[in-house]
Amino acid sequence: MERFLLSEVKKMEGSLLAIGLTNDKIKNAIIENDKITICNLLEEPAKGFRKYNFLANAKARKVNIKKLRKTFKKKKTNNIICDYKTIREFTKWFVRDSVYINNGKLYIYGKKEELEKIIKKYNRYTSDARITKEKDGCILIVNNENTKNNKIKDMGYWFKDTGETILDALTLILAN
Repeated sequence: MERFLLSEVKKMEGSLLAIGLTNDKIKNAIIENDKITICNLLEEPAKGFRKYNFLANAKARKVNIKKLRKTFKKKKTNNIICDYKTIREFTKWFVRDSVYINNGKLYIYGKKEELEKIIKKYNRYTSDARITKEKDGCILIVNNENTKNNKIKDMGYWFKDTGETILDALTLILAN
């Protein structure tokens, strides 16, 4: 997984958003790549609920991961790399916002079972989503070049995802 991400980082151009990236080799490859003009790293959670440190141009500020849409402009981010563990709680917001802000490729790394759940949500917007299996994990690659957003559809998907989480919580309560 690390080798694959390193090779993809070396090919990247334009702007990059990295969420929950902890691997130092990949961070160094991002720094060494001159084709990446803007790099935004959302690091470990800051002191606050659902807020992450935002490190760009040596300035640190807090960004709510639910409000990525307000922080970044529409289709202005070329590449996104993130760890599934970081976005697990926020998938219904992150899927919507990542399609909105990204005009290139999205890489999510984690376990295959977890990524199979989220690939269904990305297939609503685009059919070009696939999982590649590596030795130490899997990577979900979503091509957002030709995706379209619609506020009404986004709201419908949000209600559907909220209903699913409520039903899952109820089944857990009733099963116990």
